[in-house]
Amino acid sequence: MGVNRVPIFDTNILSDVQRGRIKATDWSVLLRRRPRHGWPLSSVTALELLAGIDAAPPKNFESVRERVSLAFDVCKGRILEDPRFLICTELLRIPAHQVTLPSFAKTLTNYMDVVRRANSFQELTSVGVAYKGRKARLNNTAILTELMEGPKQEWVKTVENMADERYSDWRANLKATGKRLPRDLAEGLKPRSAWLALRPTYVKALLIWLGASDDLPVVEEFLSRLDAALEFVTFVTQEFLLRNYNLEKHESDVFDHFQLLHLALDRFVIVSADPDLLVRTRSSRQAPRIMTFEQFLATLQKT
Repeated sequence: MGVNRVPIFDTNILSDVQRGRIKATDWSVLLRRRPRHGWPLSSVTALELLAGIDAAPPKNFESVRERVSLAFDVCKGRILEDPRFLICTELLRIPAHQVTLPSFAKTLTNYMDVVRRANSFQELTSVGVAYKGRKARLNNTAILTELMEGPKQEWVKTVENMADERYSDWRANLKATGKRLPRDLAEGLKPRSAWLALRPTYVKALLIWLGASDDLPVVEEFLSRLDAALEFVTFVTQEFLLRNYNLEKHESDVFDHFQLLHLALDRFVIVSADPDLLVRTRSSRQAPRIMTFEQFLATLQKT
């Protein structure tokens, strides 16, 4: 791994630091090795952390705030734009659509900065937090959960569209039989090879959504750049059709999928403690760029 690779830390890494699964001494080594301006935090990680404020009971606010503070220490207040925004501006060389992909990093930074300064849930939501010469407060924490509603809907649509490509009558079959696929069709879709032909469909849909060309050379480039994300969405779609996988019960999938989009840009690696993510992407050519905390720390100590 090159010395200039930028780690994308999943929220589970921060939870492991908090619970002591990652030793304080190892975390200190990582902080000493970070660049002077820190490693920028993924907007996906930031959104997941902020959504935790609304999801957790107010009495657990201190625990959520601690994870936000850990993340802020790593990134030193720098947060990346949505990975699709980065794909537009850095790879496709087109402007990101300001309605569907607005620049949002600065807003997320401000939210996190206020949260980490709050002494209690009440101070954050009622009293107000002293911030840049004024009182900042979050009157409705539900807005933090609502920020992810759009991406969640897009994720469900992505999986359902890929399912439609394989068997467009899965909804009717589910209603009639309790299964999304007839038995004979299900048998033919068990091998991984049966799904490879769907990959261009996913890439073309993403490029069109971004407002980019879906010409063959562009599609071929992004089949490679999005290999891990493709592996992940293929796995989930296969589970969805063959085993009636419930997307609503696996909401964290949307965060994993968006994190993997960062790998389209060569400078990023994913650092995660999620065994499911590692398993679901192990056949990807980008699997070496998805690592545990221990693996990433070892690369730092070699430099």
